[in-house]
Amino acid sequence: MLDQETMLREKVDELERQGRYYDMVAPLEELVGLLSVRCSGGGCHTAKETPEYAATLDRLGGLHRNLGNLERSYSIYQEAVRTSATVFGTNDPNYATTLNNYAGLLRLRKEFAAADTAYEQAERIYDATLGPNHVLTVSCLNNRGLLRQDQQLFNEALQLHQEALARLRSQPGNEVAQATTLNNLASVYAKLKDYEKARSYMEQASEIYERTVGKQSDLYLGQIHNLASMQALSGDYQGALTRFEWVAQRCREMFGPRSDNLVAVLKNLEAIYSRLGMDEKATEAHAELEKIQG
Repeated sequence: MLDQETMLREKVDELERQGRYYDMVAPLEELVGLLSVRCSGGGCHTAKETPEYAATLDRLGGLHRNLGNLERSYSIYQEAVRTSATVFGTNDPNYATTLNNYAGLLRLRKEFAAADTAYEQAERIYDATLGPNHVLTVSCLNNRGLLRQDQQLFNEALQLHQEALARLRSQPGNEVAQATTLNNLASVYAKLKDYEKARSYMEQASEIYERTVGKQSDLYLGQIHNLASMQALSGDYQGALTRFEWVAQRCREMFGPRSDNLVAVLKNLEAIYSRLGMDEKATEAHAELEKIQG
């Protein structure tokens, strides 16, 4: 008979495989609570300073971040960073991973200076322990490039993403990381209004995602949303509509009916419906947006 911890882990992993991220919250919260207290003999004692607790906190913080629950994610990551430093030490790749993930939250909160510091610290640890071409080291380059995009520093962003792609291509494998980097480059070119180059990078990335992670993946979902956005920018509204509708339904299934991911897609759908003269559909999209945003 499986113990409670094993059952919770298996449930969370299965929900993740199914792409049901919204449904992961409750069992993952329960698992964190379980790991925070260990029972032995006649009583319980706290046992928070364990690798399992540190890693599960990081996972929970990342889940809330991806679902748009930024305040909840922030409080979790405060503990996750402290716990990871205690458990692994501040020169360990596991600690760097928590920092890298935490920096992603700080970027979403627009705390750009703090995010940059955390990314750079994580990159230094990865570089020293895993080497400059390791996929985790390169992830920090990519993340710093995304941060520069947020800051409207597009030339710096291009340099960081191009360096990331060159390092990844110097090593065999890591196709998903290459696709992510191609997509990051496409994002920069789109913001520079070079839509032809942006779409070329997106199509390369889309082929890799579909082949390697499949259509159920959140990576593929994000890619199709980006392709739809590019089609809309280039005037292919009908093609964009088909993709946006697919993405909206997958967002409801994966992230729940009130997620920030769904809000972004619904805004695009409302605009496309209006552009195509589909007023009833535009009204429905607007009503769903109002319901989510209160």
